[in-house]
This record gives sequence, C-alpha cells and structure tokens, in this order.
Amino acid sequence: MRRILPLVLLLSGGALPAQSFWDSQVRFGPQFVSYDIKAPVNERVSQVAFPMFVSVPVLPALTIDIGTAYASANHERIAVDSTGALVTISSALSGLTDTQLRAIYSLGQDRVVLTAGLNLPTGSATLKPDEFDAATRIGSDFLSFPVSGFGSGFGMTGGVAVAQPMGTWNVGAGASLRSAGEYEPFEDGSGTATSFKPGAEVRARIGADHPWGTGRVSLGLTFSKYGDDRANAAVYNTGDRFIGQVAVSNSLENGVDYSVVLWNLYRAAGTLIDQSVSPSGNITNAMVIFGVSAPANVRVEPSIETRLWSQQGANTSFSATLGTRLVVDRGTWAMVPGFGFTIGTLDAATLTGMRATLTVRVGG
Repeated sequence: MRRILPLVLLLSGGALPAQSFWDSQVRFGPQFVSYDIKAPVNERVSQVAFPMFVSVPVLPALTIDIGTAYASANHERIAVDSTGALVTISSALSGLTDTQLRAIYSLGQDRVVLTAGLNLPTGSATLKPDEFDAATRIGSDFLSFPVSGFGSGFGMTGGVAVAQPMGTWNVGAGASLRSAGEYEPFEDGSGTATSFKPGAEVRARIGADHPWGTGRVSLGLTFSKYGDDRANAAVYNTGDRFIGQVAVSNSLENGVDYSVVLWNLYRAAGTLIDQSVSPSGNITNAMVIFGVSAPANVRVEPSIETRLWSQQGANTSFSATLGTRLVVDRGTWAMVPGFGFTIGTLDAATLTGMRATLTVRVGG
C-alpha cells in the first residue's frame, strides 16, 4: 500500500510521514529572486527569503511539521515628479512570516490521511503605505516569489484524503476546510487600519497516477470555493479557482530521465470592494526537467519553464525561464543549489529576472 501514499499526500497537502523519531528532517533553503520591469514602466523588485521547515514523526502514523520563513522584499520605481525631474520611489518590507503548524495522521495502511493545521500569526499582517508597492509585486501569482505575503492572521485548516488502487491505477480524493480570523491588512498615513475578515475556503481534489515506463503519469484537479471577504462594512469575493495538473516522468537512453509538468489555474470572476466585477484570469504553466548523472554521485537537472497569464481587460503576460540545479544527495543530508534566468512580458512591459536557490536537507 506504500505506493498509494504519495497520491494521498498530494491530495491532502501533507508531507510523507516517517517511521520513527530518527527519521526527522530539517530543511532550509535561502532564495534570491529579482525582476526588472521596463518600458513603459521602470521598476525593479527583489526578494531574499530564508524558509525553514522541520518534520518530526511523533508516532509511526503521526507526523508533526512546522515551517516559517524570514524574508526581505524591495521595490524601486522611477517616476516623474511635479517639476519634471526623475525620482526614485522605494518600498520595502522585511521580517518573519506566519508560522504553519501541521499534524498528519495516516490510517489503514496509509489509505486514509487526516491533516490538521494552524496558521500562527508570527508575521506582520498590517501593511504601511511605504510597504504597499513591494507587497503588491511579491503577491503576484505570475511572478511566483518564494514568500508572497508576510502575515494573514490566525487560521485553522482541516482535511482528509483517501486513495484506492484500481488495477494498475491509484485513484484518490481529498477535501479540506480553512477558516481564518480577522486581521488588519492596511494602515493609512494617519495610523488608521482597515479591518479584514477573509471568507472560508473549501477545497476539493481528485487525482490518479499510473506507472509509465520507469516513471509515472499523474493527473489532478482541484476546486477551491471561497466565501465572501469583509473589509470594514464592504463585502466582496475573489472568485473561485480551478487547478488542473498533469505530470509525466520517464527515462531516455544513456541514463537520462525527464519530467514534464503542466498545470492550469483558472480564477472565475469575482466582486471588487466597490461592487464592480473582478475580471477572471487564467495562468498556464509548463515545465520540462531533464536529469543527468554526473561524477561523485551528483545529479544535474537543466530545465525550461514557460508561463502564460491572461486576464480580462489586460494584455497577455508571458515568461520563459531557463534554469539548472545540482542535486547532491548523501542519504542523511542533501544539498541542491540552483539558478534560473527569466525573460518575458508583464502586461505591456518587458520583463527580465533571475533567481538563485540553495535547498539543504538534514536527516530523514
């Protein structure tokens, strides 16, 4: 039954439960991401993030994990002042993010996985006026910064996922409910803050996987239903979301293997705070990764990733990222440095960017 566990955990959003305390893991991964957005605008946005994650198996069937991050984001925009002179407008925010605490419990030889999570408000949830530009850019789904927000108040999540082998296929389904408390996301220049109560999120997932050569083919569909958000006396809605996923892995000749991952996120139209219609949007992402063994048990993984973002009333945005990473796995520890370079467009502007990552695992 171990072969259906990855599918169950994909559906439940969990991490693979270990078998004993000695299988505990510590992971951390410093990351740097930077984008230049030019013509007709002139902006630069960057972020340095230090995510940290600890997973501890308390019992053979129960794993507790905790994760947080420290991040710093900077945004600079060249503008023209009232005298016609060029000025640089800066925006920055930094600090600890919220902390996620999660328990994962498996039942019936891993056919059923239960999850329960808490979002602990260790990060600042309130933005000041001089932090708004930086927060807006790093929160973009299209640009995919490692930390998209620093705080969102206290929240609770519960979920269940089940899987069942059907011949050579594994088929599973999962559902979760997330409820968040009230917090103050914005503060104006006078110190007055906006009260915000996010709506509950209900998420349902179905998935299946099947052997494919030396690898697998996996399919998934996720639907997220959002309740109404409330900001002071205003009520609005961000729109429901549908995510489809396809992943295929296999081997070529001469010890080269590959993975192809496709996903599509569609966000339905919602309602803005002024009660006008929030336009629908769609993001399509495709990534191809090759794996090549190198001397000293090092694995080289070049990749190419493309992303297309379309939204009503806006120009289509596109990006292409060439990247590579080295995987050094020594069993009780692993180190994975990586680098990527991006070109593309963001609405009507040109886009260039780079990212550097270093993932380190100790234990497990």
